Amino acid sequence: MKKEILNKAKELMEMLLEEEKKGNVRLSEIPVGGKFDTGIGRFIVLEQKGEKTAVITEELYRKDVRFDDDSNEYFTSELSDLFEEEIFPEFKEEFGAENLCDATTSLVTVDMQNKDEELHAKARPLTFEEARKYNELLVNKDLPDWYWTCTAWSTEERGWPYSVAVVSPVGIVGDNGCGCSYGVRPFCILKSNIFVSKVEED
Repeated sequence: MKKEILNKAKELMEMLLEEEKKGNVRLSEIPVGGKFDTGIGRFIVLEQKGEKTAVITEELYRKDVRFDDDSNEYFTSELSDLFEEEIFPEFKEEFGAENLCDATTSLVTVDMQNKDEELHAKARPLTFEEARKYNELLVNKDLPDWYWTCTAWSTEERGWPYSVAVVSPVGIVGDNGCGCSYGVRPFCILKSNIFVSKVEED
């Protein structure tokens, strides 16, 4: 039993040394606002929460994407299908399914309707509230377009069946029709103990 423990400890030390040689660090060591590179793009650390780290892509991960043809409800939207069928599988391949944390978020509208609607997803757009919370960290003036959140501006009952909250490159949060085409900037929560390639700031 002791021999097995020693062997596992040795393997762990060898792995840590190998990662250090590559210049990689644990994700938990990157401060809020810090960045790291992956095979699918560069990410920004938005929040360190114990054993979990909230991150978002620095650039648009997809361009010219329509939210939906005729509805601002994320659950049934074309954007939701894009995340489920394309983006999440790509994130899973890059980070490993076991390192993507399942998180529940509210889909309450900007004007506080549909408070009971919740989204369970491991990769998704930001919500309106997250766009406000992390606003300063999201600014990237080099982005070529605004990008979608998953938050409806209001409801059909209130006369707003098509408007969705969107974010500009400089962090302005506004609304526009679901049939428009904007960028996609995925948000996810990762386990903090994974190794990543830290970007050294100038």
